[in-house]
Amino acid sequence: MKLKYRFKNRYHNITYNVYETENGIKVLYLDNPATVDFDFAILFKAGTSFETKENVPKGTAHFLEHMLLNPNSTFKTKEEIDKFEQGNKTRPSLDINASTTKKNIYITSYTNQKGYMRAMERVESILEFPKKKFASQMEKERGIILAEKSRKLKKEKDSFLQSLIFLFNNEQEEFTYNILGEEEDIKRININDLEKYFKSRFVTGNCVFAVQAKGEMNSRVKSKLESISKKIPYGVKDIPKRPVLKNRWKVGCFKDDRASGVSFSFLYFNNAEEKIDYKLDVIQFLTGKLFSWLAFDILREKKSLIYDFSPFRVRDLSFYYDISGFSFTTEESKVLDTLNELYAVIYDYTFHFLETKKGREWFDDAISRFIFPRSIKFSSDLAESDASSLIEDKEIFNDNKSVKAAKAIVIEDIQKYLKEMINIPPHIWVEGNINEKEIKEIINKSSFGKRFNINKPLPNNLK
Repeated sequence: MKLKYRFKNRYHNITYNVYETENGIKVLYLDNPATVDFDFAILFKAGTSFETKENVPKGTAHFLEHMLLNPNSTFKTKEEIDKFEQGNKTRPSLDINASTTKKNIYITSYTNQKGYMRAMERVESILEFPKKKFASQMEKERGIILAEKSRKLKKEKDSFLQSLIFLFNNEQEEFTYNILGEEEDIKRININDLEKYFKSRFVTGNCVFAVQAKGEMNSRVKSKLESISKKIPYGVKDIPKRPVLKNRWKVGCFKDDRASGVSFSFLYFNNAEEKIDYKLDVIQFLTGKLFSWLAFDILREKKSLIYDFSPFRVRDLSFYYDISGFSFTTEESKVLDTLNELYAVIYDYTFHFLETKKGREWFDDAISRFIFPRSIKFSSDLAESDASSLIEDKEIFNDNKSVKAAKAIVIEDIQKYLKEMINIPPHIWVEGNINEKEIKEIINKSSFGKRFNINKPLPNNLK
């Protein structure tokens, strides 16, 4: 196993090591002196977003994930699996599981460091597809998944899925449906679909290993990881098709009869590059905090228009874009006032505020939170979370670089970014017990509508 690179996070005291096995699988190994765990995961670029490409029913990825935890040719019964995973006074128990996202399937194991070999052996046993045995377990698992599906909202009632359909505008259909698939999809998935998906997606080019433990990687772990990697067939890396997602003025609504208020989300696409622009990352974070701070002070405390205001950034809804923005909730009767006051905050007051003594004090306090970070809460899935960047050939986030960038940022950087950001038209997503036509008319009458809801060319930096 070859060490490709390493760095020590000076602020969390974790050493990040990236290795590569003999057959080309990358291994992220976190040496975390604060843990007594041994956390091991294998990631496969096999999430639901690839189902259309592989010409299998929606929900196949999730169905396969369920099947992989079933008895196989290594552990022939559930009793054998339970016996192997159970702990006692001389050995720790194993927590073995799997999960499916839009992008990946994760096979995970968590245990005390004394159980590391058994954890890796159990995960290794999952990397097989005994077709005949799995075929005999299909209907049992289908029933479980249908029961799971019965707890989910129907697609037309699922506000989150509807927001994705609105946002992606047919550009990323593969990211706009439920991971489980619909009931009719689940019912038509067969063993050949699962086998096809397994053989196509579970290959070296679509795989990354992730480990979190205390101390440097020992020879037994290295040897076992090499052994596991050889169980995975060779395959080239899948490079997903890049969609064309543009920031444009667009308003979408979702009627929720249960709601007593109206919730707004302003959404923006950002290119997710392989290399992180740490300066821009910090500036965007600070800008979100600035909007939040001022909205809380003015729209909530002084004008009683909103209850909360939350900036956000989502990184797992596209391979090539992040989605940033902010959300807030107000009363239906106050929508126009809230939008106009928010517009004034963003397009006017932020610039005046940053010129004041109070604004400079806010900036100094906000930037100090980057320069002097606090200890993070221990997370057993930290390695697999960071490995999700590695599997996409993206840079693993490095707090050392973030702090260095933060130290160099001045308040003029925020002002410069604001001047560019305010020209970006937002997607506006609205939820509530609302009349869609009336809400859209109000939004178009607002200062945001007057600025963006006209046919004029975008600024050069947005074309």
